Amino acid sequence: MTHTFGPITIEELTPQRVICHRAISLEPENDSISTMQNWLAVHGLSVAGRRNFGFDVQVSPAEAALGRRGYEYGCVVPEEIQPDDGVQERIYGGGMVAVMRITNAFEAPFESIPAGWMHLNRWVNENPDWQADCALCYEELVPGETGNDLILYHPVSPRRQDA
Repeated sequence: MTHTFGPITIEELTPQRVICHRAISLEPENDSISTMQNWLAVHGLSVAGRRNFGFDVQVSPAEAALGRRGYEYGCVVPEEIQPDDGVQERIYGGGMVAVMRITNAFEAPFESIPAGWMHLNRWVNENPDWQADCALCYEELVPGETGNDLILYHPVSPRRQDA
Protein backbone atom coordinates (compact mmCIF):
# COMPACT_ATOMS: atom_id res chain seq x y z
CA MET A 1 0.00 0.00 0.00
CA THR A 2 1.43 3.40 -0.95
CA HIS A 3 -0.77 5.83 0.92
CA THR A 4 1.00 8.22 3.25
CA PHE A 5 -0.14 10.69 5.85
CA GLY A 6 1.05 14.26 5.48
CA PRO A 7 2.00 16.56 8.33
CA ILE A 8 -0.79 17.73 10.62
CA THR A 9 -1.32 21.48 10.70
CA ILE A 10 -3.78 23.79 12.42
CA GLU A 11 -5.66 26.10 10.08
CA GLU A 12 -8.54 28.52 10.31
CA LEU A 13 -11.19 27.75 7.72
CA THR A 14 -13.90 29.98 6.40
CA PRO A 15 -17.36 28.41 6.24
CA GLN A 16 -18.15 26.75 2.91
CA ARG A 17 -21.65 26.95 1.41
CA VAL A 18 -22.35 23.61 -0.23
CA ILE A 19 -25.18 21.88 -1.99
CA CYS A 20 -25.22 18.30 -0.77
CA HIS A 21 -26.93 14.94 -0.88
CA ARG A 22 -27.11 12.36 1.91
CA ALA A 23 -27.39 8.67 1.05
CA ILE A 24 -27.99 5.65 3.23
CA SER A 25 -27.31 2.49 1.25
CA LEU A 26 -24.85 -0.33 0.66
CA GLU A 27 -22.59 2.10 -1.25
CA PRO A 28 -23.50 5.55 0.10
CA GLU A 29 -20.36 7.32 -1.16
CA ASN A 30 -21.06 6.23 -4.74
CA ASP A 31 -24.78 6.99 -4.42
CA SER A 32 -24.38 10.50 -2.95
CA ILE A 33 -21.57 11.43 -5.37
CA SER A 34 -23.52 10.12 -8.37
CA THR A 35 -26.62 12.06 -7.31
CA MET A 36 -24.58 15.26 -6.95
CA GLN A 37 -22.80 14.75 -10.28
CA ASN A 38 -26.18 14.38 -12.01
CA TRP A 39 -27.60 17.39 -10.17
CA LEU A 40 -24.61 19.53 -11.10
CA ALA A 41 -24.88 18.46 -14.76
CA VAL A 42 -28.57 19.46 -14.86
CA HIS A 43 -27.48 22.91 -13.64
CA GLY A 44 -24.66 23.19 -16.19
CA LEU A 45 -21.90 22.53 -13.63
CA SER A 46 -19.38 19.75 -13.03
CA VAL A 47 -17.39 18.45 -10.09
CA ALA A 48 -14.09 19.26 -11.86
CA GLY A 49 -12.33 22.24 -10.30
CA ARG A 50 -14.94 22.54 -7.57
CA ARG A 51 -14.31 22.06 -3.84
CA ASN A 52 -16.19 19.00 -2.63
CA PHE A 53 -16.58 17.58 0.85
CA GLY A 54 -18.04 14.51 2.49
CA PHE A 55 -18.48 12.74 5.78
CA ASP A 56 -19.93 9.55 7.21
CA VAL A 57 -23.50 9.69 8.49
CA GLN A 58 -24.67 7.56 11.38
CA VAL A 59 -27.30 4.94 10.54
CA SER A 60 -29.77 3.10 12.75
CA PRO A 61 -28.85 -0.33 14.14
CA ALA A 62 -31.49 -1.86 11.83
CA GLU A 63 -29.89 -0.22 8.76
CA ALA A 64 -26.41 -1.28 9.90
CA ALA A 65 -27.63 -4.87 10.34
CA LEU A 66 -28.61 -4.80 6.66
CA GLY A 67 -25.11 -3.63 5.71
CA ARG A 68 -26.16 -0.06 5.05
CA ARG A 69 -23.93 2.91 5.78
CA GLY A 70 -24.48 6.62 5.45
CA TYR A 71 -22.52 9.34 3.66
CA GLU A 72 -23.14 12.98 2.78
CA TYR A 73 -21.37 14.60 -0.16
CA GLY A 74 -21.46 18.28 -0.97
CA CYS A 75 -19.99 20.68 -3.52
CA VAL A 76 -19.33 24.40 -3.31
CA VAL A 77 -21.47 26.11 -5.94
CA PRO A 78 -22.14 29.74 -6.88
CA GLU A 79 -24.53 31.60 -4.59
CA GLU A 80 -27.15 31.96 -7.32
CA ILE A 81 -27.51 28.17 -7.61
CA GLN A 82 -30.22 27.02 -5.22
CA PRO A 83 -30.97 23.48 -4.04
CA ASP A 84 -33.83 21.50 -5.59
CA ASP A 85 -34.68 17.91 -6.54
CA GLY A 86 -33.62 16.22 -3.28
CA VAL A 87 -30.43 18.12 -2.51
CA GLN A 88 -29.90 20.52 0.38
CA GLU A 89 -27.89 23.62 1.17
CA ARG A 90 -25.57 23.44 4.18
CA ILE A 91 -22.63 25.32 5.63
CA TYR A 92 -19.57 23.14 6.25
CA GLY A 93 -16.69 24.13 8.46
CA GLY A 94 -15.54 27.42 9.71
CA GLY A 95 -13.17 27.80 12.63
CA MET A 96 -10.00 26.11 13.73
CA VAL A 97 -9.25 22.63 12.38
CA ALA A 98 -6.47 20.08 12.47
CA VAL A 99 -5.75 19.22 8.83
CA MET A 100 -4.04 16.15 7.40
CA ARG A 101 -3.66 14.87 3.83
CA ILE A 102 -3.79 11.19 2.87
CA THR A 103 -1.99 10.63 -0.42
CA ASN A 104 -3.37 7.90 -2.67
CA ALA A 105 -6.32 7.56 -0.29
CA PHE A 106 -8.37 5.48 -2.71
CA GLU A 107 -5.81 2.83 -3.54
CA ALA A 108 -7.14 0.91 -0.51
CA PRO A 109 -9.82 3.25 0.89
CA PHE A 110 -11.22 0.96 3.58
CA GLU A 111 -7.73 0.73 5.07
CA SER A 112 -6.16 4.13 4.45
CA ILE A 113 -9.12 6.38 5.31
CA PRO A 114 -9.99 4.81 8.72
CA ALA A 115 -6.25 4.62 9.53
CA GLY A 116 -5.91 8.31 8.61
CA TRP A 117 -8.80 9.30 10.87
CA MET A 118 -7.34 7.21 13.71
CA HIS A 119 -3.95 8.89 13.26
CA LEU A 120 -5.48 12.39 13.21
CA ASN A 121 -7.76 11.67 16.20
CA ARG A 122 -4.81 10.33 18.21
CA TRP A 123 -2.80 13.46 17.38
CA VAL A 124 -5.67 15.74 18.48
CA ASN A 125 -6.28 13.77 21.70
CA GLU A 126 -2.58 13.78 22.65
CA ASN A 127 -1.83 17.37 21.62
CA PRO A 128 -0.95 19.63 24.58
CA ASP A 129 -2.23 22.80 22.88
CA TRP A 130 -5.40 21.68 21.06
CA GLN A 131 -8.42 19.55 21.91
CA ALA A 132 -11.25 18.11 19.88
CA ASP A 133 -14.14 20.47 19.25
CA CYS A 134 -17.65 19.12 18.88
CA ALA A 135 -18.16 20.39 15.33
CA LEU A 136 -18.40 18.24 12.19
CA CYS A 137 -15.34 16.30 10.98
CA TYR A 138 -15.26 16.00 7.21
CA GLU A 139 -13.13 15.15 4.18
CA GLU A 140 -12.20 16.95 0.98
CA LEU A 141 -11.32 15.09 -2.20
CA VAL A 142 -8.40 16.70 -4.06
CA PRO A 143 -6.28 15.63 -7.03
CA GLY A 144 -2.91 14.19 -6.05
CA GLU A 145 0.25 13.43 -7.97
CA THR A 146 -0.67 9.80 -8.71
CA GLY A 147 -4.37 9.63 -7.85
CA ASN A 148 -6.93 11.26 -5.63
CA ASP A 149 -5.90 12.40 -2.18
CA LEU A 150 -8.14 13.11 0.78
CA ILE A 151 -7.76 16.01 3.18
CA LEU A 152 -9.18 15.36 6.64
CA TYR A 153 -10.57 18.24 8.70
CA HIS A 154 -10.95 17.75 12.47
CA PRO A 155 -12.36 20.76 14.37
CA VAL A 156 -10.27 21.79 17.37
CA SER A 157 -10.20 24.46 20.05
CA PRO A 158 -7.38 25.61 22.31
CA ARG A 159 -6.84 23.21 25.20
CA ARG A 160 -7.73 24.75 28.50
CA GLN A 161 -4.69 25.11 30.67
CA ASP A 162 -6.06 24.50 34.16
CA ALA A 163 -4.11 26.38 36.77
